[in-house]
Amino acid sequence: MRFVHSVWTKPMKGERWEIKNQLEKNLWLFALSVAYVKSFGYTIVLHTDTLGSEVYGQLPYDEVHLTLNQLDSVHERFWAAGKIFTYEAEPLHSIHIDGDVFLKKEEVYNILSCEQQDLVCQMFEGKNTQKAYNRFLGGIYDYNRKIVMKYSNTKVLPTEFKKHNHNSAINCGVVKFNNEILKRRYIDAYKKMLYHLNDNAEFIKLANRNVNLCPDLILEQVLLKSITDYHKNKVGVVIPWDFYNKASLDVAKKIGFTHLIGKDKYSHIPVVKERLIQINLELYNKTNQIIKDLCPL
Repeated sequence: MRFVHSVWTKPMKGERWEIKNQLEKNLWLFALSVAYVKSFGYTIVLHTDTLGSEVYGQLPYDEVHLTLNQLDSVHERFWAAGKIFTYEAEPLHSIHIDGDVFLKKEEVYNILSCEQQDLVCQMFEGKNTQKAYNRFLGGIYDYNRKIVMKYSNTKVLPTEFKKHNHNSAINCGVVKFNNEILKRRYIDAYKKMLYHLNDNAEFIKLANRNVNLCPDLILEQVLLKSITDYHKNKVGVVIPWDFYNKASLDVAKKIGFTHLIGKDKYSHIPVVKERLIQINLELYNKTNQIIKDLCPL
């Protein structure tokens, strides 16, 4: 199996969610994510930009690609763009995982090895997840859906998206495409909507003054669900529907799957460091040195 990380540094430097020092904070998460994959003997590669290569490229990736330099003109608020362009650059069956995803047991790797479904993803998101987003982030999910619809004309919105009820989505913490047609449909639809919104001066003006504008909550997640539903694609999941219930959390723990979701993931960095020391002390020391070099006293 081939695992993939993507690091687009522009949203980090732009202090997404108004959180500072994301370049350094995220490095600890990515280091632990890499450590787990490598501990099971699998290949993991990185797609990034020049700055990402200089910093994150020092982690023990098997390959580093400067795929994301092409995103210089894309607004930083489209934070999923790095993932989408990475999907496009990667061969079918590659498994993209977010840098805050940790695959800790053989059971989860067995699930991800499947190539029978058109797509393997982290999970489906329904009303529980959307309610949680809205509760923790001040109605952010509903807000972004309205904004995307307002600034996208009917020629830009794909048929699949227009016919979807938008009450469900796919969590893209883990994404593995096994169907080239589905992969192409999704990437093309995302890029068409991305470029339309990115070229809309009024939308960009709104993005520059409102940190809660995160269109990729819709473009990345709802769009993928709408396409798979419309075309009746077979979708496999790592954990059951909705992460915000005890049954799903129990399954995640049993198979060794962790995804640190949301802004509070940075509060877990002390635990992440401790775990990295246990798994790969050499990588812990290397990561510590990278950060010291990046942020000298």
